[in-house]
Amino acid sequence: MSDPLLKRVLVVDDDPLITKSLSGVLETDGYAVTIASDGRTAIDAFQNALRDDVPFAVVITDLGMHGIDGRQVVNAVKTASPATPVILLTGWGQWFDAGTEVPLPVNCVLAKPPSLVELRRALAQCLA
Repeated sequence: MSDPLLKRVLVVDDDPLITKSLSGVLETDGYAVTIASDGRTAIDAFQNALRDDVPFAVVITDLGMHGIDGRQVVNAVKTASPATPVILLTGWGQWFDAGTEVPLPVNCVLAKPPSLVELRRALAQCLA
């Protein structure tokens, strides 16, 4: 991962403890982290990064947020940039109801809070 653009990560969560812990780990691992505390801020940051030609290498988003939730963040990211990997964090045991919802186009789903091993494995897979 010598290209600095490969190390840009957008972390989206309305829980400041989660964003603080994730950003701390990711920054220690050499990633440049941008935090968004809600879905609207995340979508705006993602679109601005694309416009400015400094895209995020991966987006890590919470599923359950007030207002614009993780589903909408995932859909906005994948609409704007289908190849951008998305890791979905969820504190919910079943992240979608297979009978009523279409699965989200995410690359990985991690239970919240993710273990360091799971997080690092998911990032490695997404950025491979």
